[in-house]
Amino acid sequence: MKLKTKQAWTGIMFALPALIGIFVFYLIPYCISLYYAFTLQNRFVGFSNFVTLMKSETFWLSMKNTTIFALTAIPLAMIIPFLIALFLSTFDKHTGFFRSLFLSPLIIPIASVIYVWQIFFTDYGVVNNLLQKLGLEPVSFFKGPWSMVLVVIIFVWKNCAYNIILFSAGLRKIPKDVREYARLEGASDFTVITRIVIPILRPTTFFVFLLTVISSFKIFREVYLLYGMYPDENIYMIQHYMNNNFNNLNYPRLSAASVILSVFIIIIMLVFFLIERRNDQ
Repeated sequence: MKLKTKQAWTGIMFALPALIGIFVFYLIPYCISLYYAFTLQNRFVGFSNFVTLMKSETFWLSMKNTTIFALTAIPLAMIIPFLIALFLSTFDKHTGFFRSLFLSPLIIPIASVIYVWQIFFTDYGVVNNLLQKLGLEPVSFFKGPWSMVLVVIIFVWKNCAYNIILFSAGLRKIPKDVREYARLEGASDFTVITRIVIPILRPTTFFVFLLTVISSFKIFREVYLLYGMYPDENIYMIQHYMNNNFNNLNYPRLSAASVILSVFIIIIMLVFFLIERRNDQ
């Protein structure tokens, strides 16, 4: 018992800095947001701030764009890395070089990345100059539907590397003998992937999904650097709405929006946790 107690206290001491950080930088600010969400000028107003928020067309525009982005970017940021990791798993050598190559988006500073993207995709950028030389109409990547496409591409490119590493680690745990035996029994590559690889990779896929969902709500930094504080309405997301209310010192509306967003994320996580637990049973 003494040994177990000592090990328990050792674990607590190692985890204590992280727990303090979570408490100070996450739990306390969230409690303050809850306070502001239900008050107005230091008076308790119940759900009045939420009712006002629901009547805001700008809020619903930001929610619509955020939902469109999440439904588009999250599947692509999972499927593409899975296919690349599956392709790399067919090689016995030189896979380390390709993995290092795919890690480059994580190493390059985001400000430098955005500057390069601006050079390529502005109205007078490299891509539009090339289109004009080919006799094609230039594309406005900073306005209209193409602005969302560009944001999705940036997100997938930025998050592809880490997901490739996670899927590659999961694929290495699958014995090659299992796949080779299935092929000898007449199973096609598609059958091997859908009936063997994907079911075994379910825990890895679930973890990748959680990380990708969390990353999708951090796209504000890239969008802000690329398009500014007030971007095209096609990419005006919930993070822009909260940031603008913060600049306008409208803390009740900002807090109400942040509470709704956090509840939305929690619901998504709980649903997938329940699905994963049911599949494990």
